[in-house]
Amino acid sequence: MNFLFHLSERVNPFQSIIILSAAVLISSFFALSKSKAVKKFLIVLVSISLIIAFYLNIYSYLSMGSFSSFLIFFENIQMIEIGIIIFSAISVLYFISAYHVDDENFSKILIIFLFSVICGAFVILSKNFILMFVSISVFILSIFQLISATNSGVDKISLHVFEFFLRPVLAIILFFFGFSLLYGVTDFKDFNQILQSEYMSDALVILTLIIFGIALYLYFFLFPFQGPYMRMIKKGSFSTASVIWFFYFPVGVFTLINTGSLFLFFIERNNTFLPVLLIIITYFCMLAANIGAVKTGSVRRIMSFLFLFFMSIFLLNISMYSTGIIDRGSMDLFNLVNIFIILFSFMPLCSIFNNIEKNTGADNINNVIGLGRINIYAGINIIVIFLSWFGFLYYIEPVRAYLDRVDFLKMGAASSMVLVAMVTGFIFFSVNIFRILGKIFNRPSGGEAGKVLFTGSLYAYITFFSVITLLGIVTILLVILDIDIVFLDFKITGFNF
Repeated sequence: MNFLFHLSERVNPFQSIIILSAAVLISSFFALSKSKAVKKFLIVLVSISLIIAFYLNIYSYLSMGSFSSFLIFFENIQMIEIGIIIFSAISVLYFISAYHVDDENFSKILIIFLFSVICGAFVILSKNFILMFVSISVFILSIFQLISATNSGVDKISLHVFEFFLRPVLAIILFFFGFSLLYGVTDFKDFNQILQSEYMSDALVILTLIIFGIALYLYFFLFPFQGPYMRMIKKGSFSTASVIWFFYFPVGVFTLINTGSLFLFFIERNNTFLPVLLIIITYFCMLAANIGAVKTGSVRRIMSFLFLFFMSIFLLNISMYSTGIIDRGSMDLFNLVNIFIILFSFMPLCSIFNNIEKNTGADNINNVIGLGRINIYAGINIIVIFLSWFGFLYYIEPVRAYLDRVDFLKMGAASSMVLVAMVTGFIFFSVNIFRILGKIFNRPSGGEAGKVLFTGSLYAYITFFSVITLLGIVTILLVILDIDIVFLDFKITGFNF
């Protein structure tokens, strides 16, 4: 037992990565197999390895605490981020298994998929510039291979996949230039060393931050660079969207968080023009995402635009921090909650809409007309998920903080712009949500919604996320109302029962 405990200490925090690597090794022996029994075995193997990796990621941190070395660091935030990536991978596995199990290259897809998870974990753990750059580069390459493999049977998609790939490749080139410039100017190998030095005011370091900002913007291909992404989402396999939404984007967000200390330092040093620039970018991203969703009839494109709207919320949080509306802790909390909202709402919605597309053979919002009347249970789940976007404390707190701390008669131009961006964005966002709900609960004319069949596994899938969403809403309401529930004790605003 002592040997096992010592070995566990030595491999911390790589326990989850070792499990996933072992699954990749075992799967490689079946890479050329087309047997259905082998495919089922690989699905079970990958599922179990992801679940064990998820558990070991939490267990290794709780049992052995933080870890830091020359190359990596593993603290509370890294444990949460890796947990989110692995959880996202489990959901992506659901989409891949549901819609690609008959592909000839299914075994290869699973191997590439697991390798991408490992690369994503290394991106989060990376502390050293070189390891961070290599991890991001290999992750993007593996994601590109995964998207290409899942679209191998789709006609005329290769050009759109290649155009999409050029965006993150350009981001990688800029990252390489930025890391090289930082290393050349400072001779340091991680961000903490730079923050604690006199180089932060150097003009070349400031130039590096600007390069990193452009690289991250291109990585997320927010407006006006989203064209190839939207075309690929519309014409490609649905699992392509799930890979990007639930796996590609979170890694980019965590990369932004890892480099966030530099950006926040830069914001504090340049609190005049930079906050205004961030607010302008945020405003146009939110507005363009919502208008794009209103103008299209494709469910895939609507979900993509709404997802891009959520991505612009990250910019909004940074804008609110830069103008003093919220503090650093609140910004980090809101960004983390935003990730959870994306994961726990988009996953079941995408599974429902993709099932409708699979049954009706068309990607059109009119195919959801009457779904809520014919399938009441699915309609209830959709209402819970959609309305949760308005009920989370995450959306209430920024406005409350704004009203509590800012005098509307004396607020500055930047603060006013944040308020305008927030209100405008959420008005259009509400229009999109109620547009979809209106279609779902309209009386069907052609009866298309009646042809949609929901399997037992799909019901279980959407129920799980709906229950989690309801628990989150109830918890937040208890906090707002100052209600504390503990074992054999119930408190309402100070009164015990």
